[in-house]
Amino acid sequence: MQKKIIGDVIKFSIPEELELTNAQEIKRNIYEEAFEKGYKKVLLDFSNTKYIDSTGLGIMVAMHKQALLNAGAVVFLHLDDNIKNLLKMTALDRILNIFDDENEAVDFLNK
Repeated sequence: MQKKIIGDVIKFSIPEELELTNAQEIKRNIYEEAFEKGYKKVLLDFSNTKYIDSTGLGIMVAMHKQALLNAGAVVFLHLDDNIKNLLKMTALDRILNIFDDENEAVDFLNK
């Protein structure tokens, strides 16, 4: 999983699948590289992600919650239409910060 620093925002590229076999490793990596190092603004880029299962959804909610506990925010960028529909069905689209444009996502984080 690639990471990139954009000012005080840390960006992670999420792999093609976020599911049971890799979700805990991805979560641990983001916690260690972002939250434990003091980053409060986290951008998760889903450009390459095509599949998420219930474990992956749980990871998304956990990232959102952890960012709030740290007085920060996490944004979810470039979600596939199928993933967006899944978030709508579970009403998570009302809770999570979802963006299609990276500049808008970074602006949101910098407010």
